[in-house]
Amino acid sequence: MSNIAGLLRTIRNWLFRVFTGSAGYGALDDEQYRQRILVMTSVFWLIQVVALTLATPLLIDLTPEGRVSAEVLFITSAVGVTLSMLILRYLHSRTMALNVLLVIFCGAFTASCFIFGGTASPTYPLLLLVPVMAGLVGTIGIAISWGALVLAIWAAFMLAERNGVVFGQIIKPENHSMAMMLAYAAMAFAVVSVIIIYAEMNKALRQSLQRSNIELEHLSSHDQLTGLPNRRFYDQRMNVALQRSAERGGMLGLLFLDMNDFKKINDTYGHGAGDKVLVAVAERIRATLRETDLIARLGGDEFAAVLEDVRSAEQVTRIAHKLSQAIEQPVSVRQLQLTFSASIGVALFPIDGRQKEELEEQADKAMYYAKQRGLAVALSSLESNKALYPVRERRRS
Repeated sequence: MSNIAGLLRTIRNWLFRVFTGSAGYGALDDEQYRQRILVMTSVFWLIQVVALTLATPLLIDLTPEGRVSAEVLFITSAVGVTLSMLILRYLHSRTMALNVLLVIFCGAFTASCFIFGGTASPTYPLLLLVPVMAGLVGTIGIAISWGALVLAIWAAFMLAERNGVVFGQIIKPENHSMAMMLAYAAMAFAVVSVIIIYAEMNKALRQSLQRSNIELEHLSSHDQLTGLPNRRFYDQRMNVALQRSAERGGMLGLLFLDMNDFKKINDTYGHGAGDKVLVAVAERIRATLRETDLIARLGGDEFAAVLEDVRSAEQVTRIAHKLSQAIEQPVSVRQLQLTFSASIGVALFPIDGRQKEELEEQADKAMYYAKQRGLAVALSSLESNKALYPVRERRRS
């Protein structure tokens, strides 16, 4: 089944490329959305006309005039679809392509009514497809215009018959019921095909919009350079993490990380080298911490990490120690080995505070303490007279 679906998608994509000149069946916007409906519906209708042209002589004993009329209807439909698709491909005008298609279809169906019996003609009810197509592919104004024209045509045939006008009837009386059944079957097939195509296009549009919304949400909540969550995302998730830790009665560690002398890297080697260093630091933080830990780039060369479900201050400081060592590994930039380091400040929930602002203040103080004293990591603790405890000295380059 999946192979058949894949084949149908391949045919669909090929048809769209052939009839529109578009390179692919990719991102969906309103114009492309309506072009797809026009292409697919036109193809379905042409297939339907071909099927009717081939099937009708097998089911109905047509007169010579009837055979000619069926062939003319088929040729006219083929010409209409071809002209419409050529206009769409080379003039890139969906509105013109639609109107040309509907003019030919409407004209062919109306002309058929004159020789197939007026309001009793099998093509009389098929005129309903014209405003339906106009509504799906065109604008509201186009749909109203074509709807009014079809109503006028229907009314004209009914008034003419009431006034004694006799239209041609080349369908034999014994075949009329079969002809009408084929006409209504064709109309049902056409309507169902339009609904299916419309539903598929709507599905594709919704999926495209969902993907766009996900991408926009990701862009608004993540740093484009490193791919890490940004401050907005951090602010939202930090409060959630604190609430979870309070409900569970657990401990949470907040790490603030700031690069040392990062400005010198940018000034000496350029911002490209600085960006490469930041990307490397982000990757090392990801590799060192757990997947469940929240990591964010707060801005510039500042990073934050939120560690939930930690058992002790010692566990957090060991993680900070390991993180500092990972960050201090050199980065190769233009055949140069850049060495750098970071200062990490650690605050603990609920030891250093229970609110986000309290913990951030303590982690920030600890980070600056580490930076001023040449330490890699410093821990803030309100339980020990609010003192700052260094964990280890920063490696000297």
